[in-house]
Amino acid sequence: MKRNLLFYGTTDYGDELSNSDKNKFKELGEGFENIFVLSQGNQKNIESEYVKIIYSKKTNSQLLNYLNFYFLNFIFFKNFIKENNIDVVSAKDPISAFIPTLLKKTTKNNFKLIIEHHGNFLDLLLTQKRFYFKGFITFFLKLISNFTYQNCDIIRGVHKDATLSIAEKYDKNYTVFPAWVDNKTFISKKISVPRKNILFVGNVIPRKGVLFLIKAFGQFTIKTGYQNKFLIVGDHPNIDYSNICKSFIANNKINNIEFLMKKSPSEIAELMNNSELLVMASSFEGLPRVLIESGLCNLPSISSDINGISTPFGSEGGTMLYEENNLTDLTSALNKFYEDSSLREKMAEQSFSLSTKLSGEGKFLESWKNLESILYEK
Repeated sequence: MKRNLLFYGTTDYGDELSNSDKNKFKELGEGFENIFVLSQGNQKNIESEYVKIIYSKKTNSQLLNYLNFYFLNFIFFKNFIKENNIDVVSAKDPISAFIPTLLKKTTKNNFKLIIEHHGNFLDLLLTQKRFYFKGFITFFLKLISNFTYQNCDIIRGVHKDATLSIAEKYDKNYTVFPAWVDNKTFISKKISVPRKNILFVGNVIPRKGVLFLIKAFGQFTIKTGYQNKFLIVGDHPNIDYSNICKSFIANNKINNIEFLMKKSPSEIAELMNNSELLVMASSFEGLPRVLIESGLCNLPSISSDINGISTPFGSEGGTMLYEENNLTDLTSALNKFYEDSSLREKMAEQSFSLSTKLSGEGKFLESWKNLESILYEK
């Protein structure tokens, strides 16, 4: 029996699906009758062969947008569930799960509710955006998270230890598998030109440690005379932090750092296949998709030694680890990487091997069907 699946969360798919997203929903579509996405944005709704994406409109008020999508969308959500015979709802995070949870508690709807766990969501939200009354908001969102976790059917995570901790706290079933990675996009972009440049891919926010990476790169170039660029690719949701990063670069006259705005998966794949190293300085992660994507491009990495990265990417996973927030340790790792060509080759091979194991063709659908079997086991 094929069921109807709904994703609920503020993922932005743009005006049309990328090839990567088309491949994702095409694979999932083989296991589900219909797939829907309810998100937020002012784009036109998207209807393709494999998925229907419906956007609720945004206003000029960020606060009103949050209130509407997370808390005030109840009637629309209730009608949508009924009209489309939704069997399974996957909420992007515990806050997105509030309206689905409230519907389950106050009506006779018997859809199954999944909450996705991608690391510490509250820390991510509160460090990425500027909020007033942060103490009150933190307290309020923790109440909401407790409510949704207590009433969900299963927790789906990307990192076992973090997911197990939440599942045990709320006595819930859980399952763990990586986020979707489009193997075809990344592997097919392989090119035979000399690799150059150091690469960072992600939002420019404090949690990602971009300023720390900039400082390390500055020290590294002074010590070694490194001539290639450090490319920082991603959105800038925290303007104050972005300005601090740019001011540091200007004040210290670091000339070979370039900011690039968010790119499509195909463009990221091309950048990865042209780069010689990926760097990360996150303070916490789930299971970073960017490390799987870079591995498919035979791109080794250097990262802070934190949960979600040390396992499985450390040791023999193609990622060299350094002590979190230790500038000396990171610059030492950079030196070691560039002084040893055999180490670079070995790390590239390891990263490719691990990434293909984590994201082989059909594994995403297989993981979802396993999740479904847990939901409906008798």
